[in-house]
Amino acid sequence: MMSDLRREFGRKAFHMLSLVYLGAFHLLGWPRVGWAMAVWLPIVFVIETLRLMVPAIERALVGFFDGMIRETERKHFSGIFHTTAGSLAAMLIARGEPMIVGAAILQLALGDAASALVGKAYGRTKLFGGRKSLEGTLAGFSVGFAAALAYGLRPGAALAAALAGALAELLPTTPWFNDNLWIPVASATVLVLMGVR
Repeated sequence: MMSDLRREFGRKAFHMLSLVYLGAFHLLGWPRVGWAMAVWLPIVFVIETLRLMVPAIERALVGFFDGMIRETERKHFSGIFHTTAGSLAAMLIARGEPMIVGAAILQLALGDAASALVGKAYGRTKLFGGRKSLEGTLAGFSVGFAAALAYGLRPGAALAAALAGALAELLPTTPWFNDNLWIPVASATVLVLMGVR
């Protein structure tokens, strides 16, 4: 149990690197960061493809990120590809609106981390017969809501962003559905539809 929690903590600490994308957004500005991300995403795609096709590369990367890659990611793209794609998609959906981009990426970086860590440590009430728990989902929602408020969204918009992120995280992760992509996309889409500009 504790080793699982430690492993998850390591994954989420690494996962926080999605905050680098938010930092780059503020440092470079829009649309320059969009162009930079559009160059970076294919590089990540190539690295991930090579990892899946070349055993030596797979062994090297898995060894370097020991404990951070899930078994399901050994034969499919890992979270870094989906995180990069989700962050870029959120920027595009938001058309560079800083509050939307910030809230969407924080749902991914902080809300998703809270869901996983609290779910691993305290999750007792499993939802829909799966691995996700009510405790983890509520933690992710609460942290996402607080992060969106802190980023400057009005309460109704922060609530909508957190709810969208929590619902996307709640869906089962499969090789073809990864919440690292859909959390920021869902949050940004809801905020754009609400007219948060």
